[in-house]
Amino acid sequence: MVRSPKALETFKHGASSTVYPRILSENALKIMESGKIMHAYDEHDGQEHKDSIQEITEKKVEKPMRRRATFVLLMVLGIVIVAVVSGLYLFEPSGEGRPIEVFTISDLSPITPPVDGHPGTFAQNFSLTHPNGTSSWLSDFRGKVVIIDFMAVRCPPCKLQLPQLRVIWEEDDYSDRIVLMSIDVDPTESVETLGTFAQGFPYATWIWAKDTVNLGRAYQVVYIPKVVIIDRDGYVRFSHIGVTYASTFIEEIDQLLG
Repeated sequence: MVRSPKALETFKHGASSTVYPRILSENALKIMESGKIMHAYDEHDGQEHKDSIQEITEKKVEKPMRRRATFVLLMVLGIVIVAVVSGLYLFEPSGEGRPIEVFTISDLSPITPPVDGHPGTFAQNFSLTHPNGTSSWLSDFRGKVVIIDFMAVRCPPCKLQLPQLRVIWEEDDYSDRIVLMSIDVDPTESVETLGTFAQGFPYATWIWAKDTVNLGRAYQVVYIPKVVIIDRDGYVRFSHIGVTYASTFIEEIDQLLG
């Protein structure tokens, strides 16, 4: 476009004219058009940016969720394994193991009158007959704390009691200071049945005996398992019916041993 000298002069001095607004309008149009294009680009880039952030956020959320799910799965699996192993431990099946020498309770002695002022009830004395025919008496264990576990082979809770007895049996501080025995008071079970049962618990190296003279009645055994703890003077000091924790036995034995 060819402009007149007057128009050019007017532009130079900044006077009002129709030329400047027209140029401004053209520039403004270009700027506006450019702005629309940039806005379009910005919207496109913004959407891509939003999509990128959303994708990253989803990945960040998804990753911990996967880790949490894996952790929970491992915990559940661990609990199942522990439960299975514990079940096998508590209900270890009878099988080949060390030979078990099952004693028989073959005789009861008259009840000795209790000493005045002594706590507890004097324990009924009874004999333990070894398979080879030799016998010993409960009274032979005076000076030691005696723990008697009245049980039966067919009694599931009695099996649960055995691991608790194991804890006190393997306690080093009680070595040669306690006597532990499990006595089967079920009249329908034989010495052989008890021996086979005991072989399933290799750690139970304590005395196993079969009641043949109704010793359970003398110790008022109505429910099993029942654990009776006799002090070093031959008096029943503690009695528990049902599965009892080893911590309870330890507290009571420590008290009797002083």
